[in-house]
Amino acid sequence: MNYLKIYTLFLCAVLIAACSDDEEQFNSGAATVNLQETAMTVKESAGLCTVPVVVTGEHTGTIRVTFELKDHNAKEDENYIVTTKTLLIPAGQETMNFEFKTVDDKLVNDDRSFDVEIADVKGASIGENKRLTVTIKDNDSSFYETLSGTWVFTGTASATNVSNVPVGFSARVNTAEEGTEAYEHYLVCLNKNGFDPDNDIEWEFSWRLHYEYDSEAQKTYLSIVPGEDVASYGPYTIRFRRLALDGSTSDVYRGEYDAETKTVTFENANLIGDMYKDGLIQIQKFRLFGCKMEHIR
Repeated sequence: MNYLKIYTLFLCAVLIAACSDDEEQFNSGAATVNLQETAMTVKESAGLCTVPVVVTGEHTGTIRVTFELKDHNAKEDENYIVTTKTLLIPAGQETMNFEFKTVDDKLVNDDRSFDVEIADVKGASIGENKRLTVTIKDNDSSFYETLSGTWVFTGTASATNVSNVPVGFSARVNTAEEGTEAYEHYLVCLNKNGFDPDNDIEWEFSWRLHYEYDSEAQKTYLSIVPGEDVASYGPYTIRFRRLALDGSTSDVYRGEYDAETKTVTFENANLIGDMYKDGLIQIQKFRLFGCKMEHIR
């Protein structure tokens, strides 16, 4: 009796397995599986991310796709988490997402990367786009997105009619749109008058700050971009330039950002506003030193 029971159980297991294989009904047509992209960049704080897997060709049955992960300097289960490495794509479905979740470690570090690769496919063939490189951008070293808002610019200014007077004015700071070349590199600042203590012309300023993060020193710098038209009035324009007080030759008027006080303290140099007409300098319209910018909201 015991042998009969064992044989019966074994036979049932075989039949169940056979039925399971039959139920899958893997695709037998000429289908191909590709990853939609070969590279993607996500933020460390992104959380759940999706990688589209695309099926083309004859697809009348199930397709099973198995993935392999290859770490560069990112580590699975430490910097990102994957819950499954196998997808079952039903008949007729053209796209399904492979998913992973990023882990925000709250630490300053370099960007990390890993590969998602199609390792095996049943019911179709593997296409040319079988590997995707994922770059996880560190979000703890970059203050870029936090810098938009209202700032107060202060300093000591001189012009044609006044000398060494304190100035203070508000400026609207805007970050660039994500995905553009300017993103995480430049900010645009807008203000009326302010720089020129003579207040004899209604200037409307639009000027740029260059954003830079020094990962080794873990410092953030903002520099006023020189040599660009930043304001206009009739045929006249204003351009910024740096005038050194220490004999240095750099043309970059640079400041260091303190995240705790939300303040940019600019270097010990003069910020000059030259007035141009038809591309030729006419006069030095104003000069500032001891400049700071404070983010107030």
